[in-house]
Amino acid sequence: MGMASNIALIALATGQFLVGLDLSVMSVALPSIQKEFGVGMAQMEWAMMAYMVAGAALAVPAGALGDRTGRRRLYLIGTSIFVVGSAISALSPDMAVLIVGRAIQGVGSGFMGTLALAMLTSAVAHDQIAKLIGLWTAVTSGASAFGPIIGGAMVQFLGWRWMFGINVFLMAAVIPLVLREVPRDIPDGSEKRRVDWLGSSLLTVAMILVAGGLSMLETYKYYEPIVYVPVAAGFAVLLIMVLQQRHSLIKLTNWASIKVAPIPATLTISVLLSMVLAGAMMQQMLLVQNVLGFTPMMAGISSFGASLMLVVFSPISPRIMGRIGLGPTTCIGLGTVAIGLFGLHLTTTTTGLFQIIFWFAVMGVGIGVGMPAVSAGAMMAIPREQMGTIAGFMALISSISAVLGIAVISAISAVRVTSVWLVEGAQISGFESLTDEVVSGAIPEILKSNGQEAATAAGLAYTVGVTTALMIAAVGVAIAAIVAFFLLGSRGKTSKSAEHPLAPEPEKP
Repeated sequence: MGMASNIALIALATGQFLVGLDLSVMSVALPSIQKEFGVGMAQMEWAMMAYMVAGAALAVPAGALGDRTGRRRLYLIGTSIFVVGSAISALSPDMAVLIVGRAIQGVGSGFMGTLALAMLTSAVAHDQIAKLIGLWTAVTSGASAFGPIIGGAMVQFLGWRWMFGINVFLMAAVIPLVLREVPRDIPDGSEKRRVDWLGSSLLTVAMILVAGGLSMLETYKYYEPIVYVPVAAGFAVLLIMVLQQRHSLIKLTNWASIKVAPIPATLTISVLLSMVLAGAMMQQMLLVQNVLGFTPMMAGISSFGASLMLVVFSPISPRIMGRIGLGPTTCIGLGTVAIGLFGLHLTTTTTGLFQIIFWFAVMGVGIGVGMPAVSAGAMMAIPREQMGTIAGFMALISSISAVLGIAVISAISAVRVTSVWLVEGAQISGFESLTDEVVSGAIPEILKSNGQEAATAAGLAYTVGVTTALMIAAVGVAIAAIVAFFLLGSRGKTSKSAEHPLAPEPEKP
């Protein structure tokens, strides 16, 4: 591609920043949206998940189509769709329209997120990919890091609709820059691959069914058909997809490349991190605003420690990996994330702002160290001509994981909140009718309608539910850190004899 201009990198990074921003700011805006539209946890989950599901549905096709028809062309189509979805979201009169707008945004983001990384990584020398990904992670992850504080400021001073409206104006500047500064790529014959629409559709349907069933745990028990039937159907569709992939001439991705070490391990780690971070952020933002009483701006500031540490440590990650290897680097990153999650799980109804900031900062260090190493471990193990397709598959897995993370962590929290509320709220008149509101974290509304006693009990129940989910997440990440240390080994450790940083470890005589 010949990325000669720094302006091109800035333009692509700005577009990716907005894609990430519209995911991360939503968690801060949810309490305000909940108050305006009067919706429960399931609808709030889908306001988050619609964006991810739509992006996931197109992640792999976008990569393959980009390889086949031209990445810049398809990227520009994606940006236009993203702008349309942003406008619909900004003007939505109710939650249903907002969810539709978010889904359209997600379609655009599916093209943008996949193709930007593919355009960049295919434009540099193979041994420079790790450094580029470190820089790219620092810039683009700033969206998820700084998103809450930017979103908090907009929600508090301008209103939540401006979170989406701002995209229309900023993308109007990005599109001309991409047209001018990013050279048009002309794919060669080896890149002209057909797209597995069926496999991608089956995987997306499976994700929607599983996430949809889990989201019903806000209102229903796990043994009720409305919960387990969609989940079971989702796993059945997933099995069908596996069988389809075995017999189809057109594959969802190059499974042979996916099996090459260390890609299976890095994908597994990416799944876990995406699940934990998406689910934890949503629940934590609801907790600090609806229970601890933080304003949207304060809620955004509470994650600023993660913002700062993420930006600082992402560029350093490749150097750490070069010194000690992929396994130890990933272990340090995941272990630090686990410590941060454990600290957040100590949150009570009286926890202050600075304690939240500190533990988010600890998480930010871990993400900044671990995530670039994991991404580089996958991208550097594949041939250049397959980077678009593999990047699309990685984006798909990341989106699926985030959707499932929101659903799973919300489900764990909902079950625990309900059990605690049935005890703490037993002395309150009509407490059972308030269960749905308690599970959705609508504590301010309970305070207005039922008084301080009910709100205090509801806040305690919600806090226990969220912190229990965070503790479970911390344990899972800690186990993954230990496994990563032994499974990934010293790949990536700088060696004069290595062809590139992730060359296979030499066999011992």
